[in-house]
Amino acid sequence: MRRNIAPLFLVFVSLMALFGLSGCGSKKSHAILSQTPAPPKLLSEVDLKLYKPNEAGAIMIVMYHEFNPSKPNGPMNRTPDQFRKDLETFYKEGYYPVNVSDIVDDTMNVPAGKTPIALTFDDSRRSQFNVIIGANGTPQIDPNCAVGIMETFHQQHPDWPTKGTFFCLPEEGPFPPTFYQRDYVADKIETLLKHGYEIANHTSTHPSMRDYTPAQIEWQIAQSIRDFKAINPNVNMQCLALPYGNVPTSPEAQKALISGENNGTSYHMHAVLLAAWRPVMSPITKILHSKEIYGGMAPYNPYRLERVLPNPKQANVCGTLEYWLKFFQQNPQMRYVSDGDPNIVAVPKDYQSIVNVAKIKAEGKVLQLYSFNGGGNSSGGASTLNVQ
Repeated sequence: MRRNIAPLFLVFVSLMALFGLSGCGSKKSHAILSQTPAPPKLLSEVDLKLYKPNEAGAIMIVMYHEFNPSKPNGPMNRTPDQFRKDLETFYKEGYYPVNVSDIVDDTMNVPAGKTPIALTFDDSRRSQFNVIIGANGTPQIDPNCAVGIMETFHQQHPDWPTKGTFFCLPEEGPFPPTFYQRDYVADKIETLLKHGYEIANHTSTHPSMRDYTPAQIEWQIAQSIRDFKAINPNVNMQCLALPYGNVPTSPEAQKALISGENNGTSYHMHAVLLAAWRPVMSPITKILHSKEIYGGMAPYNPYRLERVLPNPKQANVCGTLEYWLKFFQQNPQMRYVSDGDPNIVAVPKDYQSIVNVAKIKAEGKVLQLYSFNGGGNSSGGASTLNVQ
């Protein structure tokens, strides 16, 4: 019985037209089918020498609380004038602000040669974001509160963006409203989000959760999410700062810090932050625990992120902002320094052993290792080893 092959022929012709196949020996069709994405352009020797990038270096996460001009500078207070000096110092020393979520999601958009720094603000106090009535009778941001100081600094230095992570407390039970001005809570939250700041979780009632059960922790985190979502649905609380830096004792309770559910509200934190101590290593480094490898920095662990605390009374004590600023002045090679290209991870070869190559590949980025020791290059230029 003779089969009618016309329908199959028509299908074949249609496929030829679709893929542009005019003949079996067509060079054009071969080029189309074998096309592969072009590899990203690597950093030039000029840029490597100019910026000396190290995207496996250390990052400071700074912890602030109050900004009261009537109190002395100490671990829990920074006067407005001193905070202005902090920003000037960061700017002068080549730091660049990012949010905590930018670090843990490895989405830091930092210019070449700059070092990311995350400024965090605990407890949503009024001195962090205060509204006053201006001379024209309208509400305005107090220029002496932390947000007002950062906004003014941005106006004076447009290349310094408005970034910062606010670990906020909701108005829960006997606690005051967020930033202590009930009539302006919604406006403040909206302003922070609109200007690029981040609203993050600090629990509902700021308890020490050292001996808390998983269920108690889940309520603290979920209730805070519910409270802030009711104020502004665009709040995305994916980072948690532990009150007093206290980590729960039981493994089950520690897991509840990261993921949980309460009364229909589920959550998964990208980061859990502790209290003050050390800068943290880059998010593209391995989780290792040798002080010799990291030079005393905190190994990168998104669920054990450490912070540094401003305290001029202990400027020479390891753990304070003043100490680490001086340390990085004396040891600039240990800082994270951006290469300016989000698709390239540029790292000195000396740091090769601590780089998490699998993570870099998973993020679709290219690792560029380099050195200036010649590496067989008689000109003494940059020698590179590229891992894709």
